[in-house]
Amino acid sequence: MPAADQNATPPGFGITLDTDATEPRVVVTGELDLLTSPQLQEALAGLIADKRAQRVVADLTGVTFFDSSALNVVLRAQRQAGEQEVELEVVPSPAVSRVIELTGVAEHLSVSEDPQA
Repeated sequence: MPAADQNATPPGFGITLDTDATEPRVVVTGELDLLTSPQLQEALAGLIADKRAQRVVADLTGVTFFDSSALNVVLRAQRQAGEQEVELEVVPSPAVSRVIELTGVAEHLSVSEDPQA
């Protein structure tokens, strides 16, 4: 039996980059977990390192599941953004907000409820 493709994207998951806007935006839909979080990390790290904008938006309003690996990616991206003097704005879905609240990390993130923020 062949091994599962580690790079397979689960149904319903997607990441879109909007780099044309003044504030580059990563828009995520579906489940952010151990399998999909590395894609978010790559997208955020690239936009932050690019330094073309002073602010990057992570639009997670379409995220239906958010686990600790995804939270770790967002926290690392926040730290990277601070080091690069870039603001990372996180726009959470209810699932993401719940994890942020339950873990008590809200004070370490710049969170907005407005996807156009």
